[in-house]
Amino acid sequence: MADLTVQVVTPEVTKFSGAARRVQLPGVLGDMGVLPQHAPLVSMLRPGKVEVAAADGSKYFAVGAGFATIANNQVVCLVDAAVEASEVDASKVTARISQIEQEIGQNGSSELQANELEYLRAQLTLKA
Repeated sequence: MADLTVQVVTPEVTKFSGAARRVQLPGVLGDMGVLPQHAPLVSMLRPGKVEVAAADGSKYFAVGAGFATIANNQVVCLVDAAVEASEVDASKVTARISQIEQEIGQNGSSELQANELEYLRAQLTLKA
């Protein structure tokens, strides 16, 4: 089976570029799996977890909102932010979640805060 070429890209840096057998993405309508020969698609992504299943093992990323393009065995994820599992500092993430929840309790919620909470919670799932 042919591999996919996968990129996970933020405005600052390419977090991953390489071959994979499968990719799991957090689409806005639900998680979606991408295999070689997938039909062309453009999809919005919600903050969540991306799994890139490569021949040498899976790599996991927490990503912010963005979108993915899928065509000709290429998957490109353009996201606001991305962090690999090994880069997550659970204590800092937990402290930031508490701070945002406190702000929401005092001032109400905004879409930006909700997205940041989803992104931070996705980071914690990488450490579980």
